[in-house]
Amino acid sequence: MKLVKNDRNGPDYGLIGHGIKVSGDINFADQLQVEGNVVGKITSAGGTLVIGETGELEAQIDVGICVIHGSLYGDLLGKSRVEIRKTGKVHGDVITPVLIVEEGAVFNGAIKMGQEASPRKLEEIPSSDVEPDAKRKFRGA
Repeated sequence: MKLVKNDRNGPDYGLIGHGIKVSGDINFADQLQVEGNVVGKITSAGGTLVIGETGELEAQIDVGICVIHGSLYGDLLGKSRVEIRKTGKVHGDVITPVLIVEEGAVFNGAIKMGQEASPRKLEEIPSSDVEPDAKRKFRGA
C-alpha cells in the first residue's frame, strides 16, 4: 500500500493501486482509495473510503463516508454517508443515515436508515432485523 502525505499538517491519504491484492484487516484514519482488490475488513472511525472503478472488495466495511465507483461484495456501515456512483455495484447490506444512489448504479441488499442507522457496529445488528433473502452468497448473484 502506498501512503501519501501532502504536507506535515494535512490528512493522510492511502492508495491501494490497480493490480494490488490485499488480504486482511485494514484500519485507516483520514482517506483510503482502493483501485485494486481487497478481501477482509476495512475500518475507520470517521475516515472516507473511496472504491475506484477498478476496485473490487470482498469485505466488511465500517467507515465514516464511503464512495463507491467499483464493486463491493459485503456489508457496509457508513456512519455519515454512503454514495453509490453510476459505475458502482454493491452486493450486501448497507446501514447509513444518508444514501445516495446514482442512476445506473447496482444495489442488491437490505438498507437501514434513519434512527435505525445510528452509529453502531455491524455485529450489533440482530440477524432478525435483516430480511432472510439478504443472507445469500453474492458471487454469481
